[in-house]
Amino acid sequence: MRYPVNTINKLGKIMMSMDFIGPKYLKGSDERINFISCKYIRPNKEGIVKRVAGQTAEEAIKFLKELWKTNPIPDVLKMDNDSAFGANLSHEMCIGRLSYFLLNLGITPLYIAPRSPWNNGDVEGFNSVFSKKFWNHLKFTDEDEIDIKIKDFNVAYEKYSYLIDNNVEIKNPKYINDFESINFDNKQINKFKTYKIYFLRIVRRTGDKGDENERGYINILGKEINLGKDLINLFVFCEIALKEQKLIISTETENGQLVKIKEQKMKIRNIVYA
Repeated sequence: MRYPVNTINKLGKIMMSMDFIGPKYLKGSDERINFISCKYIRPNKEGIVKRVAGQTAEEAIKFLKELWKTNPIPDVLKMDNDSAFGANLSHEMCIGRLSYFLLNLGITPLYIAPRSPWNNGDVEGFNSVFSKKFWNHLKFTDEDEIDIKIKDFNVAYEKYSYLIDNNVEIKNPKYINDFESINFDNKQINKFKTYKIYFLRIVRRTGDKGDENERGYINILGKEINLGKDLINLFVFCEIALKEQKLIISTETENGQLVKIKEQKMKIRNIVYA
């Protein structure tokens, strides 16, 4: 499987990854405790984690709005296919509230391949540090104590990230307060600030191997797309071009070049195109 690392490395100057952690439980309690974490992939390596009320789009947006008051808004946000993150919804070819929030800010969502957490290795590694150095290392009596100590954890990790990173200066960074007049729930495409959604997918097999019905396929937003059986078990990089209403599927060659292998019409149902 050729992971399109060269292609991903070219997707914007600022990239961030995000994930939910949990649920966790305090000793003697069956109350769920959820966390959300983010990790900047470039140009710096800062990681932030916060306790949230639940694993929902509303909590993710609330977290990002607060985070981006003082941290730069990325060009690309990398995440898994959780329905709270705007993918894997019950209705085919629809996106969720977080996706609209990102598109209206000019942030391109990048959804990793399902059941492949290593595709989001930056934030998964940060989650591991959180578990080892915070959740499994400290003792807590209640949620208020968690919230106090988690601030210390974030500060300590920020200091650590400055030690291991060159911290290239970001020129003209954007923050959430630069978008005070924006309707984050807008669904009209002509008001979006970016018009792309990216997906990483592994081509899976349907039919028996070697059988005449054998073929490859991927699933994007609940829609199955057929591909050649020569692509089975390979990664493909997919882009939904919203303005053109089409899906572009490509592979990355050994020398890091992106080669288009298929293009077809694809329209997201709950976007207003007129």
